Amino acid sequence: MNLFNIAARNVKRNFYNYFVYFVSMIFSIMIYFTFVSIQYNEQVLQLAQVKERIGSGFKAASIVIAIFAAIFIWYSNSFFTKKRKKEIGLYSLLGVKKKQIGRMLFYENIVMGILALGAGIILGTLLSKVFVMLLVKLMGFSLPIKFTIIPKAIINTFITFFILFFITSVHGYTIIYRFKLIDLFKAEKSGEKEPKTSVVAAVFSVILIVGGYTLYLKAFELKLNFLYVILATLILVVIGTYIFFSYFTVFVIKMAKKNKKKYYNGINMIGTSQLLYRIKSSARTLATIAVLSATTLTAMGIATSQYYDFYTKQEARYPFSYVIKMNNDNLAKKVEAVMDKYPKNKVVNSIDIEFLNLECKIPNVSKLRKDVEYRKVSTYIISERQYNEIAKVRGIKDKISLNTSNECVLFDEWYMGKFDESYKDKTVEIDTNNENQKFKIVDFKPYSLTNRYMTFETLVVKDEIYDKYYNDSKIYKVKAYINDNKKDAEELTKELRNLVSKEYLEDEELFGKFSSYYDSYKGNLIESGLIIFVAGFLGLVFLMATGSIIFFKQLSEANDDKERYILLKKIGVNKKEIKVSISKQIFFVFITPLILGIVHSCVAVSIIGDALNLNLTVPIGISVGAYTLIYMIYYMLTVNAYSKIVNSNL
Repeated sequence: MNLFNIAARNVKRNFYNYFVYFVSMIFSIMIYFTFVSIQYNEQVLQLAQVKERIGSGFKAASIVIAIFAAIFIWYSNSFFTKKRKKEIGLYSLLGVKKKQIGRMLFYENIVMGILALGAGIILGTLLSKVFVMLLVKLMGFSLPIKFTIIPKAIINTFITFFILFFITSVHGYTIIYRFKLIDLFKAEKSGEKEPKTSVVAAVFSVILIVGGYTLYLKAFELKLNFLYVILATLILVVIGTYIFFSYFTVFVIKMAKKNKKKYYNGINMIGTSQLLYRIKSSARTLATIAVLSATTLTAMGIATSQYYDFYTKQEARYPFSYVIKMNNDNLAKKVEAVMDKYPKNKVVNSIDIEFLNLECKIPNVSKLRKDVEYRKVSTYIISERQYNEIAKVRGIKDKISLNTSNECVLFDEWYMGKFDESYKDKTVEIDTNNENQKFKIVDFKPYSLTNRYMTFETLVVKDEIYDKYYNDSKIYKVKAYINDNKKDAEELTKELRNLVSKEYLEDEELFGKFSSYYDSYKGNLIESGLIIFVAGFLGLVFLMATGSIIFFKQLSEANDDKERYILLKKIGVNKKEIKVSISKQIFFVFITPLILGIVHSCVAVSIIGDALNLNLTVPIGISVGAYTLIYMIYYMLTVNAYSKIVNSNL
């Protein structure tokens, strides 16, 4: 029997211990293969509108998966190697040369890698049609998807992961040269000493985390550079997290021992002591999982919120089916003649709006930029009467009634919540015809008066003020339409866009001249669908990897704990009591990094949501709920597997 045969038998014998790691790797390979396949899928790439975004988006995602898979494989192998150091030491004691042992480990890793690679590519190929159909559905297209096998994707995936497995196999080959024989036999006994507690370090970890949170949340009040604040917060929170699991968790467990009533109830004393002995060696792993969970939840929450935000705010951002700049009355007739050709998109309502386009000094409310008090910008002016007409057509309940000619209401669609101060009670200045007039902003609205990107900062003033500044050369006249079936208006939108392009002698650039609900709806649907597809699967890859790390870390410890549970059985402890004790120990190991990761994520998105003008409450709730559900499935699998191992000889 040669070394390769021995390696194959070892893989078969230890396959149960490798199972979750193996499944996680298959899933990672499958998702990587899926993303690469989509890059080369001709049917998807025929969607000309998204060809560039799909190519770059999935290429970036596949690189992230490859990097994370490399870290995961390397990290996982370190656990497996530690678990088998005693076995390696026994081979050495029996006279097997280190070179031969190294080759055997190399073959084992290669065999596992090739099996995972083959399974991942096969599953990816079989499910690729389903994934592409899901992507196309999320992006709002109706495209019949054919089952295709893409050789480029297979070759790309095989080369990428074979290189990863080869590198980790070489790492396994070299590991035995870095330990003495005595170290290999003592490896499983490392971490058996009761960890020392440090109240100072425990408190310091909490101070670092809370300090990072406070710095992040109070950045604008303290008028600090936000980019530097983010960097400082990351450093403080990550360091604090690692110290937290090294000292604070030990401190909490030792404090639990002082609760005599619970500590001496049943076999809680055994479980608590067991957890205390193990927690120190798991600190780095748990901290890593907390940080990864926070990162994953933040990314998934933002991706989900973008999709949610698009659906909930699209109507408010694009209340009109079309807004068209009118340079003459003839254009309006042409536009309506085109609309008459599409009875399913008939005009429900329309309104002519005449804005004055004047230079104004708008107060600078950005907390990120305090070097200027005012911004001189081209501002749109509209009368109170016209606003109320628009509000009626739009169905807006906000009625404006200005008391004096020195008051105004400001509309700013770029207002960014916590990143900006309030406009209210500040002044805006109209500077034209060698005359300056200041107006008090009595209210402001964080949305556009027409469609987004058509009118940015807009002032509503008294009718007499509007009439005072009225000038034909300063008029920005638009006509806004509300049509039926605005989500299904591709042909009408295309024809109108071409008509307006010819009118203004432009081929593509119609900024400020043409706005359509359909273009925005379709573009945002494609963008948000693409993002949520990528983020969702990346999140699943990260979740499976982190769940697997805890899983086989606990299984490694289960094999070491067998003798202790045999002793418990001998003194009268039954299997049910042992399983309850195991459940409590593992629950603490699972729940601590999850809770801290969720808290990190919630703090992170509290500012990001304001920056992106996103409502994150519902999306984050959905993301956290789904993540926790899958995470707890890993917990139950770990408890069952751990119990089987320790009860196998009872």
